[in-house]
Amino acid sequence: MNTLSTPSGTPGQPSPIVRNRPRRHKTRLRADMPLLGGVRPPIAVLLCLLLAVVALAMLALGTTVAEDVPQAVLTSQQHIAADTASEIRAAVNQDVAAVRESATALSEAQAPDDAGYLKLFTSLGTHWRGAALVDPTTGKELAVTGEAFPASAVSAVAANDTIAPKLVTLRDGQTRLLAFASVDLPGQGRRLLVGSDVLSVQAPGGDLTRTVQAVNQHGKVVASVGPALTTIQDRRIPTDAATTSAQQGDINSTTRPSGFLLGSLVSGKRTVAGWADVASQADGSADALHLVAVVAVSTPQTSAVTGNTLVALTAAASLIVATLLITALLVLGLQRPLLRLHLGGARLARGDLSRPAPQPRLGEAARIGHALEALRVQQLGASPQEFQPLRRSFGSRALVVLCGVVLVAWSVPLLFLVDRPTPNANTVPTQMVSDQQLRTVAAAGRISSSLATGSTDVSGIATAIASLSSPDQIQLLLSRTLKEHGRYSTLYVLAQDGSVISRAGGSPRHQLSSVPQGDGVLQLNTGGKVPSMAVYATVPKTANAIFKKPTAFGSRGPVAVVGEFDTTYLNSILNHAGMGHVWLVDARHKVIGSPEGFKAFQSLPDSSLTSLAVDSPSQPAHSLVPTSDGPAIAASAPVSAIPGVSRQPSWQVVSSQPVSWLDLSANRTQHLTMLVGLIGLTVSVLCLGWLLVVVVRPLRELSGIAERLAAGDRRTVLYPVHHDEVGSITRSLEIIRQRLVAGHHSTASTPAASAPRY
Repeated sequence: MNTLSTPSGTPGQPSPIVRNRPRRHKTRLRADMPLLGGVRPPIAVLLCLLLAVVALAMLALGTTVAEDVPQAVLTSQQHIAADTASEIRAAVNQDVAAVRESATALSEAQAPDDAGYLKLFTSLGTHWRGAALVDPTTGKELAVTGEAFPASAVSAVAANDTIAPKLVTLRDGQTRLLAFASVDLPGQGRRLLVGSDVLSVQAPGGDLTRTVQAVNQHGKVVASVGPALTTIQDRRIPTDAATTSAQQGDINSTTRPSGFLLGSLVSGKRTVAGWADVASQADGSADALHLVAVVAVSTPQTSAVTGNTLVALTAAASLIVATLLITALLVLGLQRPLLRLHLGGARLARGDLSRPAPQPRLGEAARIGHALEALRVQQLGASPQEFQPLRRSFGSRALVVLCGVVLVAWSVPLLFLVDRPTPNANTVPTQMVSDQQLRTVAAAGRISSSLATGSTDVSGIATAIASLSSPDQIQLLLSRTLKEHGRYSTLYVLAQDGSVISRAGGSPRHQLSSVPQGDGVLQLNTGGKVPSMAVYATVPKTANAIFKKPTAFGSRGPVAVVGEFDTTYLNSILNHAGMGHVWLVDARHKVIGSPEGFKAFQSLPDSSLTSLAVDSPSQPAHSLVPTSDGPAIAASAPVSAIPGVSRQPSWQVVSSQPVSWLDLSANRTQHLTMLVGLIGLTVSVLCLGWLLVVVVRPLRELSGIAERLAAGDRRTVLYPVHHDEVGSITRSLEIIRQRLVAGHHSTASTPAASAPRY
């Protein structure tokens, strides 16, 4: 049962309808409940965050820092040092592998004594400076040849132990690398095989103007090439590099440390050194040497400045103006009308009908105010049929969208237009251009070296199998070589009629129809999905003089050993950090290799790169060219000839480093500018989206509800969801609805109660 009560001070005015319930379940709608959330928090947060973006713009862009040497140049020297460390590591591992492979071959050979076995060892292909066979239990040298090394360098070890490579110093001060392998010699027993070689340190890309050093863990230079470091500050570079490498290696052992150092300043040129640990991430033979590669170069100073005060002031001032404008629009167009409606609705809900309801001018607030005024008049006796809703006009959603447009208009220029550098020959350091060409030449050299190594491999196999007496022995030799060298996808022996006599690995992708002349490198296809490159060598007709055995081929004609390269192996040779895009192209300038994804035999991605390769087929070249990634430093270098082979590849390595990728001051300022714009855009989207979801959408729904209630809908119960302005107005409308329903019931029952009795 519903009851009516008359509030004190307002006699005759109806009060909200309250349903009688048990006391513990009794609830009552109140119009004066405190506001939680609503329109004010998102506006305040937006204001604070935009002011923070203003401060960020001033700090990030307004702080100017002059660079002595561009960061891109420093990083480039670090990458070159890492390349050099990789080459030193490969050279050490190659010497160790050569000793161990020779030990395997000696274990299958026959010789009268230790000296005979040592002679066989020195004739197996690797040119050792010195060699020895040592008794592993006593350390006594049983046979020695070539350059002598300190006897103390070979310690007495157990027969089954493998000794890591060592660096020793000769009497004349030169350094030698000693590689070891344990071998069981037929008729002699267990021996320790020792090979001595020069530690290979080469100038990257053949650039003799750079200082390249291999430094041990104590900072001592054990191998060097190029100009000496003369000044006091420069002479400290090897020690500082070794110390820093040891410290960083202890902190983070999962990655190999590298870095750069600054040296002396002489005649406007600064010495810049990159360094990198020679050890590999996985355990390797070179790890025991604890070497650090150091590459130093003298580069001109620059006057580049990071930051742009003018851009910072312009961005900050324009954002302050935009912030004030947006704050004014939201406060005057959304916050203030909502607060007025909240207070006016609460007054009407309390029963104060003496004053008109507030009437905002625009949007949903105007429609709600118009409906509240109609409800006030209806409580005084007017009919709902007299209510006419306002026409829809510029609303709260359009207001928020307008604020968003203002902020987007500020953010987008920072993202795409403002302070974008224009690369040219003056803005790109000459050192970067030189480094790009140098690294491209070095990459071409690595390809050539790998081809030469592969040619040596198949030549050795061809020489060995010439004296083998059974196909099983050939198969065993091919399988063992394939297992030891991961560069091949398949190794096979090809007969004159094109048939495969023996094979290890996968099937040949493009099998030859006959044995080619001579030896060298073959490009097996010029189309298809996978490029196929191979090295081959013809099996000599005479038997090997070392292994006196009959041949297994009889009179089948010329026979060749073919090794097809694994495509991923050649791609991995080109995969060096900091070079940008790198491609291996054939004589038709079609792509046959790249560390990133590529389509076989596609053209280079830009005609400017193709022109660079076409114009310099036999000499290294570089240029600043336009590409799809913007202006780029491009370089090309031919794959050098392989000594001693008759068929040579006409390949080139082409690289392209977009200028936008370089860590230059102009790029850094541009990135900071884009970051400020992106943060401003993110703040705008988050706060305005918050306002749309929390305030605007409920307000639009409430305007329709208020108009339906004013038009006579008394059945729809209004449930306030949040304790904010919209929730307060909803509570007020529900109280007014209950009062109107109660007033309608009271009016309907009054005539029946006062009718005359007959």
